[in-house]
Amino acid sequence: MCGIAGAFSYFRNAAPVDGNIIARLNDLQKHRGPDGEGLWSSDDGKVVLGHRRLAIIDTAPSGAQPMTDASGRWVITFNGEIYNYAALRSELEQLGCILRTRSDTEVLIQVIATWGEQGLLKLRGMFAFALWDNLERELWLARDPYGIKPLYVAQGADTIWFASQARPLSVSVPIRTTRSAAALVGFYLWGHVPEPFSWWEGIRMFPAGHVQRIKAGASIGKPHGYKLIEDAYAQQPSRALLPGELHDLLFDVVRHHLVSDIPVGIFLSAGIDSNVIAALAAETGARLRTITVAFDEYLGTSNDEGPLAEAAAKALGSDHVTVRVKRDEFDTLLDDFMAAMDQPSIDGLNTYLVSRVAAQQGLKVALSGLGGDELFGGYPSFWQIPMLLRMGRLMPNGGPVGRGMQNLLRVFPAMGSSPKLAGFISHSGSLERAYLLRRALYLEGELETVLDQTWVSAGLEELDTAAMLRQTIKPLLATGGSLHAQISALESCWYMRNQLLRDTDWAGMAHGVEVRVPFVSQHLIDGLGPAISSSRPPSKSDLASCATGIPSEIRLRSKTGFTTPVRSWIAKVRGSEPRGLRGWAARIHRRFRLID
Repeated sequence: MCGIAGAFSYFRNAAPVDGNIIARLNDLQKHRGPDGEGLWSSDDGKVVLGHRRLAIIDTAPSGAQPMTDASGRWVITFNGEIYNYAALRSELEQLGCILRTRSDTEVLIQVIATWGEQGLLKLRGMFAFALWDNLERELWLARDPYGIKPLYVAQGADTIWFASQARPLSVSVPIRTTRSAAALVGFYLWGHVPEPFSWWEGIRMFPAGHVQRIKAGASIGKPHGYKLIEDAYAQQPSRALLPGELHDLLFDVVRHHLVSDIPVGIFLSAGIDSNVIAALAAETGARLRTITVAFDEYLGTSNDEGPLAEAAAKALGSDHVTVRVKRDEFDTLLDDFMAAMDQPSIDGLNTYLVSRVAAQQGLKVALSGLGGDELFGGYPSFWQIPMLLRMGRLMPNGGPVGRGMQNLLRVFPAMGSSPKLAGFISHSGSLERAYLLRRALYLEGELETVLDQTWVSAGLEELDTAAMLRQTIKPLLATGGSLHAQISALESCWYMRNQLLRDTDWAGMAHGVEVRVPFVSQHLIDGLGPAISSSRPPSKSDLASCATGIPSEIRLRSKTGFTTPVRSWIAKVRGSEPRGLRGWAARIHRRFRLID
């Protein structure tokens, strides 16, 4: 895991890239790779690649980047890990390839050199990389299918710039950095900035599962998909997986995620997801180091992660540490947390805190249970949305009666406890609208209470949210994918990709910690996809049955999520009554206005 940066002046008569800008991007991403830095420039100065290193595989100087292959044809700057690099290395050596290092980076170069774009399908891992081909004078940009690793791009008049984080680009690169209406509206709609937009108009997120090849002297094209998660969900439904099959699939995924030349920790909560990962890791014979963050405010309540996590760690025989965060620590951490945040988001604090503890314990790598709810139906959305759609078929969602009911709910909000209740009727007629109702921070009709109408109109038009949600589930509709599978796909491609994965990246890297997510695996979704669309999709109970040693209290515990007492902390810091996530969003927005 690292930080990458670079630029390519691809027009024939374009000026060379200013290497000082890439050096500055390196400096601004130092937290992502405190173990070293590198800068490479082509002979004509038209290509400059930068890298900040977090040394995890082949920690010797031989693993440093940007890396050039033995032939001198290829140069790469790469962020991520290739978990099956040892098997790929053996395959390449059988074909006659000679590799000089023990790194997965060199293996990645040779995979592309040997198999071209088809080589991307052979990779098991998380990655974003830029690869320069000296022979063809061509730059490759690519990102993993789930979008675990970010890659931001900014296109100038004759140059394309890229980096692992958006904020460093916004203060370093000569491109348009005015506020994006789509980003601003998207933040208040979702609680994060949805892809492909960024907080700055001239910066975009490179799409997950895509590759782009940019040739010198040619017009620039668009990225094209090589592997999309939606397609994995759109496989033909099959029978449910047997417990042994599910165990073997998960065990293989966890085993691959433990590949490292340095110790790997595990973020352990009182939930099933992280406990299954820890139990399967124990089956591999790996030495377990587990970390739990707990909060004094939750002491003695069901939200207290500490006691149950400690019981699980004892049962697994792990080296365990629990760190309790006190309320007054929030004051001292808030400025650093906000400074680390790459784009506005209402999430990320939990990962920030547990990664901070991991770094204090000397860890650079940790496994997380992120992604289990999306695959195994753990979110309330899996039962709430079908119920909403069933009820919606009985509701007068159009005409004067329906509009009158919505207006009545808006005028008399006390009739319901949720400020989104007024949108129940208008959002119960389709899956994409129901999903938005479930996940939205504010509904479209509420946005003018916090933003100017001009911003709202422009932002909503550019976002085109309902159409984009429909596009996600389109492959499933073509193959008869179940409603359960469609919800799973939306949760994975929207909430998880845009918020959970992105926040996990910057919040972990703020402390130089690589957070690995075994449940977010292309290999895993390829194996689970048909079962998720079956009449009996895999559940959390099925997941729990794959591991031994998990205390019964955890197996039977109701889902609470990995929560933080942000509501009460905000109240203290601001000296006002708690206002929930909407108040937290307003605070974050104010902070980003000050940064700008």
